[in-house]
Amino acid sequence: MKVILERKRSGVYAIGEFDPVSKTMVVKQGATVSSDIHYTEKFRGARTIEEFRNKYVVDGKTVMDVSFRSASTAANFVTGGSTNGLVAWKTEDGKPIREILGK
Repeated sequence: MKVILERKRSGVYAIGEFDPVSKTMVVKQGATVSSDIHYTEKFRGARTIEEFRNKYVVDGKTVMDVSFRSASTAANFVTGGSTNGLVAWKTEDGKPIREILGK
């Protein structure tokens, strides 16, 4: 299913493809990711985000589709910080993935 993650303040805008069966997510080419990565003691994913961005992001945009094992990992990649992907990713009519999955 097509989903969108948008944060106007930070200029983040990404289109994703979520598979409700496997719970995997693909962030589509051309996504605009945040310019920052939140390096905090509680957020342990910062280094992984940095590695993925070095590989898949040029000038703040993804240069190819990027696959993730979960909606939250994909959201972390896009926002640069700890993000609940089941809430952040929404369908075109504004429903979060969590609502679609009935959680």
